[in-house]
Amino acid sequence: MSHLSLEVSLQREMQGASPIIVTSEGNTAGREVEERSQCIIQGLKRLPQCHFSTVQVSDRYLDSILQQIHHQEYLGFLAHWNRALVGEELLFEYPYVDQGIQPDTPLFAGVYDLSREGARTAIAAAQQVVKGASLSYALCRPPGHHAGPAWLGGYCFLNNAVAAVVTLQESGISPVGLIDIDFHFGNGSAAILASRPDVWFGSIHRSTILSYPYKEVQPASDRQTFIPFSHSPSSEEYLSAVDELIKKALDFGCGAMVVSVGYDIIINDPHGGWHLQPSIFEEIGHILAQASIPLCLVQEGGYLLTALDECAYKFGSGLLGCDQK
Repeated sequence: MSHLSLEVSLQREMQGASPIIVTSEGNTAGREVEERSQCIIQGLKRLPQCHFSTVQVSDRYLDSILQQIHHQEYLGFLAHWNRALVGEELLFEYPYVDQGIQPDTPLFAGVYDLSREGARTAIAAAQQVVKGASLSYALCRPPGHHAGPAWLGGYCFLNNAVAAVVTLQESGISPVGLIDIDFHFGNGSAAILASRPDVWFGSIHRSTILSYPYKEVQPASDRQTFIPFSHSPSSEEYLSAVDELIKKALDFGCGAMVVSVGYDIIINDPHGGWHLQPSIFEEIGHILAQASIPLCLVQEGGYLLTALDECAYKFGSGLLGCDQK
């Protein structure tokens, strides 16, 4: 039997609006809802080895991390519109976008408050690793991996996964790895980490020509490895890619790993396009656990509400080795 536990950090929920995006077809979609987190919690609650705690991170520490990740004027812009927008008002036009990308994510009342809670949750999960946890999980929203040094997009405003990376580094863990297994490429994470020599970054994603950010991307250095699929990968292809990234992270000497977790790689996800089954997450969990270094999991995408419970349950089962008798 496994004696591992999974420490789950629960976000302090903010009442009010949720992010929406304008899809490539020009339609608006609002699938980044609080119910996503509730579905994932239901899956994790099926695992007795999951321990849940509500986040306790000071505003002062949160700000100290955010200021290392994002430009001050960008944070000021988010803070301003957080209060300036009221009710159902949306702001669609702003300069803070990644190069060559159309603004797709409007700002709304309370946007900075909600995003700060997401980042706070990722920091809390990283602190669990610092305290000695081998597995921690930040159940945060909105996602963060499209948020760059001074830009937002794809539901993302602040980069939660990089906040976890920096928190680990502040505690003296170095180097740190970040592996992104969301369906979409984490353009924000890649950009922020390009200037951090002690962080290894790897991503498996749908071709960035066919999907967000709809442009060619290149690794910034040999500290970054991108594995794009222009077709829907088989489970064998996908798991082989996960294995490859973990081996590279370990070769780099990573003392801990942050994982950007996207449940949008499965069949019928409304923001996806692949045909993988929820059960693949059990295998992904097994492979990650075999790395035998502390893991801080940070929630990114995953929008098929009816499947999130199963995805989370399978992922937790794999991480915890629950099927090993």
